[in-house]
Amino acid sequence: MEILSLLLIITITAISAVTIWLNLPGSFIMLIFIFIWAWVGDFILISFPEILIILGLMLLLEVLEFVLSGLAAKYSGAEKRSAFLAIAGGILGTIVLGSLFFIVGAILGLLIGSYLGAYWGEYQAGKSPAEARRVAVGALMGSVAGKLLKSATTVIIGVWMIREIL
Repeated sequence: MEILSLLLIITITAISAVTIWLNLPGSFIMLIFIFIWAWVGDFILISFPEILIILGLMLLLEVLEFVLSGLAAKYSGAEKRSAFLAIAGGILGTIVLGSLFFIVGAILGLLIGSYLGAYWGEYQAGKSPAEARRVAVGALMGSVAGKLLKSATTVIIGVWMIREIL
């Protein structure tokens, strides 16, 4: 039984970490799994206060992802419109390329869409192509940092769960 539990936790953790990069709610998939796991185990291994702490952490990470993207774009000199377009471009790129090439396409779509969204916003604002590229790279780096933080936290929570059952 312990081996099956271990495999289930590893699988859900991997799915959650990958879906974060697909602009899907991977961190909340992990949260739902934790809640079900705790409920089935009568909240012995994982208590309800721990679930609330993880919920707070997941909500904080969602906000932080957008803040990091916006801050990186702003730090690079972006207009507010460009930061918004970077986020919208990432979502649109994930949908378009993800529908064509599934996981790899979704990740590429996120990166390309974020970059192009910020670049287009800056270029439309009258900035030179070099300035627009600098801002677009900043927005892209902020988006990647947010995704890395969320996926790393999901993996850490998965490792914590494995420690709880061993």
